[in-house]
Amino acid sequence: MNNLVILIVIIPLIASFFCLIDKYIPHLQLAQIVSIGATLICMALLAVLFPPIFRGDVVSYSVGGWKEPLGISLHMDGFAWISSCMSMVVALFALIFAWAEKEHGNLFYFVFLIFIAGMQGVTLTGDIFNMFVFFEIFSIASYILIAYEGKTKSILASFNYLLISSLGMGFFLLGIVILYQHTGVLSLNDIANLMSKAGNSDFTLNLALICFVVGIGIKAAFIPLHIWLPDAHAFAPHPVSAILSGIAIKVSFLAIWRIILLFQAFDIEHIFLWVGAFTAFLGVIWAVAQVDSKKLLAYHSISQIGFIVVSFGVGRPLALDASYYHLLNHAFFKSLLFLCIGSVIYATGQRHIHKLGALRKKMPTVFFSFLVGMLAICGIPPFDGYASKALISISLNKHPVVYFFIFLSSIITVTSFLKLSGIFTGKPNKEKTSFISYKIPAKMRLSLVALSIICLATGIAPHFWIRTLDTFVTGRKLDIIPTVYSLHQLVATLLMVGLGFALYLFIRSSPGKKTLRFIRGFRLGLNNSILLVVVTFLIFILLSWIVAKGFVQF
Repeated sequence: MNNLVILIVIIPLIASFFCLIDKYIPHLQLAQIVSIGATLICMALLAVLFPPIFRGDVVSYSVGGWKEPLGISLHMDGFAWISSCMSMVVALFALIFAWAEKEHGNLFYFVFLIFIAGMQGVTLTGDIFNMFVFFEIFSIASYILIAYEGKTKSILASFNYLLISSLGMGFFLLGIVILYQHTGVLSLNDIANLMSKAGNSDFTLNLALICFVVGIGIKAAFIPLHIWLPDAHAFAPHPVSAILSGIAIKVSFLAIWRIILLFQAFDIEHIFLWVGAFTAFLGVIWAVAQVDSKKLLAYHSISQIGFIVVSFGVGRPLALDASYYHLLNHAFFKSLLFLCIGSVIYATGQRHIHKLGALRKKMPTVFFSFLVGMLAICGIPPFDGYASKALISISLNKHPVVYFFIFLSSIITVTSFLKLSGIFTGKPNKEKTSFISYKIPAKMRLSLVALSIICLATGIAPHFWIRTLDTFVTGRKLDIIPTVYSLHQLVATLLMVGLGFALYLFIRSSPGKKTLRFIRGFRLGLNNSILLVVVTFLIFILLSWIVAKGFVQF
């Protein structure tokens, strides 16, 4: 049983080399078959591991038989099991979509599988240095995948991400050096034991923690460490956009989650309450201003990570469960939305919102799948986004200012998706499109329909899902779960939709269009983005010191 844990990392790596053989026998489509087969095998292994994980056991594997702290260990607990399962499900449908596009060679699948292996390693690793190694593996793979199509914008987006991410990994490595010099341990379990005895008042350990948070925070893309994301997600191949938004930024934030809990850094955890509020609000402001359909979704990745971060910052058990629930739901509905828009671009060759229209009848499967994703991200029942957003709202009952920012973000989310839905429900495109068939391959429709069903399934019976997540993520059971479908929550949802529609009417007016053009024109260059990372590091140090001195309590 223990050997199965390492196989979840090894199988994608082994399969990636079989993809290279496809170059010599391309008619067999070996790369596509092997990639999907490897993902299905990993999912089967996760199914085998489910019973002991559900009982609360931790399945561990020591590489080479060397135990911690000397050896490298991988650990599969409930937290890691759900994260791995989420990653594999999204990866599976992204690979099926990529196969349907018929535009990707064997190198694409080779790198894609290495990307999957790296993310699984980050999720399962038992020590902080190997987390760094696995981050580097999936980061290098992501640079290649973003630039895979060889277009100028995608290459530039990949290069910018490479530079900013490399700076972040430099901070991460500095944190490892500080931690090891101060404690002599790298094992996450040993760190947890050490912190439980020493507390979190040591400035050196707090400095190491801040290095980790800033280093990984770039990949999690919360504001102000988000600058690389919009172009990278917008100009990557469609399956890559889906997996970057659906999985990569989530796995990165879950790494921060693990590290903060291990360090018992609850003061720094509460700083995320405000980081999340501003991330959700500013991200959606930029999103609604976009006219590029994929860039609009990319900015929503930033905004939605804000919802996840803000609930994590509350720190209470229900809030943590709500944060993870929304993280899981966002992985599904956001990957669905990226694949829906990818299908539109595949069929029409157009990504500009105002140059598309009246696709509802021409692409019905894509339209209904998009509708599911849209209702989910806007928080409309009975889809998954409603349940997790309602729980996040309930968890913010003692933080009215933060709740106000989150509610505003939800209103603007409705507005931006009313704008984006115009590609299906708006007026027909005036340009000649008689050469376009608007048909998409059956494999694309399979991915869209399957993810749509998941978005509905994870929204129905929210009490069941939150209790299951609570058992897996925290190892305990909540005594009381608030009613999600309460009159208060339903009225708040109706108010949100009404205000969102009113704002949509405003942005269609002349003053509204001018406002959006102004927001859209605001951009930070690469130099300013790198400077912002350093400034964020200094701000976290200052906030940590202020909180430690008791000047401010979050």
